[in-house]
Amino acid sequence: MLDWYLQPRHWSPCQTYATGDVVMNMLSQGWRVTSVQPAHGKSRAQLHVVNLCREEDRLDLLVLDGPAMQSIAMKFTSA
Repeated sequence: MLDWYLQPRHWSPCQTYATGDVVMNMLSQGWRVTSVQPAHGKSRAQLHVVNLCREEDRLDLLVLDGPAMQSIAMKFTSA
């Protein structure tokens, strides 16, 4: 089940990051954000590391910055 979230995105088989709408979908499936940090590394785009949990499952997801991700980050940091 976790492998589905980690599949390479359609635009590049070597980039395994998700978009904010993937995180929003995961939240609707019972996942909970435990932390959001900026991802450090060489990338043209701003990326975030989103730590998620659901029951005994844990997942660190690399997420591309965008409006949906900014909304998630704001909700997490203001809570």
